[in-house]
Amino acid sequence: MKKLLVFAFLVAIVAGTVNASVATGNKDVVGEWKYEVPTAPYGYEAGTLVITEKEGKLAGQVKFEDGYKIDLKNVTYVDGVFKCGLYVDYEYVSIKGKITGKELSGAVESPEGEMKITAKKVK
Repeated sequence: MKKLLVFAFLVAIVAGTVNASVATGNKDVVGEWKYEVPTAPYGYEAGTLVITEKEGKLAGQVKFEDGYKIDLKNVTYVDGVFKCGLYVDYEYVSIKGKITGKELSGAVESPEGEMKITAKKVK
């Protein structure tokens, strides 16, 4: 009986540690990020990525400078790598970037090819 109680206690501690580390990691990416994609088509080359967390899951949207917003799909942040996708003019575009401190650098994959993206966290 004692072994069962000790085992249950250890499982609870490990589960709590894993949940705490996942939640802490998301804090690095949650917020507003001003981004630039210099080679993107006019109107899409700058804006804001707004990343939120709801019930432990990441979500977000892109706000373009003209005020237009698009929801992000499949938002993940694992081991310092941020990934997401979105539909722009009926075409799926994916974003993958490495976050270091308050800066993101990576690539945008679109039907037109790969483009460089950079972003800085503002909130």
